[in-house]
Amino acid sequence: MQKGLRWILPVSVVAGLIFFAAPGISLAAFGVSPPFINAVHLVPGATYSQTIYLVRDDASADLPITTTLNVPDTIKSWISVSNGSDNGPNFLIPAGTQQFPVNVTITVPQNQPLGTYQGSILFATAPNSAGQVTIALGADVTMNLVVGNGVFEQFSIPYITLPSIEEGWNPRVTYRLQNDGNVSEQLTGATFSLYDQYDITQLAYLTKNDGFPIVPPFTAQEDTIQFPTDFHLGIGDYWGVVTFYKNNEAIASQKAIFHVLPRGSLSSPLDIALENIEAYWMYYLIGLIVLLLIIRRIFMVRRNKRRA
Repeated sequence: MQKGLRWILPVSVVAGLIFFAAPGISLAAFGVSPPFINAVHLVPGATYSQTIYLVRDDASADLPITTTLNVPDTIKSWISVSNGSDNGPNFLIPAGTQQFPVNVTITVPQNQPLGTYQGSILFATAPNSAGQVTIALGADVTMNLVVGNGVFEQFSIPYITLPSIEEGWNPRVTYRLQNDGNVSEQLTGATFSLYDQYDITQLAYLTKNDGFPIVPPFTAQEDTIQFPTDFHLGIGDYWGVVTFYKNNEAIASQKAIFHVLPRGSLSSPLDIALENIEAYWMYYLIGLIVLLLIIRRIFMVRRNKRRA
């Protein structure tokens, strides 16, 4: 027993010397979320985009990243990787950033044959820390692409809000339409029920049947719509219930309180002037015509006096 103990101390000392004498070894976690791209409803001519996030636990320094496409040569030209600044495959994650967004865009040529295509994107770190033994890390994003000719419809409205407005403005609704299908989508209608501050008395029922943007496949688009009224909406709090429709089918609905603020709270003097011109342009036009006629009359009278 004592003989065994005699070996422990020398071994511990040697191990400690090796540990403290060796250069620091940097082992930092690095990954990607989500680790896959499943675009299985592509059609020839379609463009598909997805944002993925490169994640690291140590954000104390800039981190260079190199991108490698491990895909068949036939589809390499389809794929572009953008980090929001230089649109290049190699970029820098700045210090202080733990989650870095990267956008992957896939554009299928119009004449591309139908089929299944697979591969991956490798994001590799290239750390450069002085005085440390650094280990390059990599994160793979698996790609599964299917190019077909079937119509796939899938869309939703994940975001609806009723922003504050000024007195006299029409009620407004801001929403985002998320189109995950392979065909363009467009809403066909919306309704807006307006209630008093106590959510008891219905003050108006408004409809909108046009003016909705067309959202391309595999994209999301935010829009703000107005519901014109024929009455002045005064200062105060109101409840609103908005419902969106596609081909007479209710797609999404939201009930929320919104605020009507004093005039000038949200708009600049220029906005107010433009709004007045838009609302009363006919009166301004008539006034301008009358002013021009008066100027013309004065000019003719002076000309006649000179001739006389």
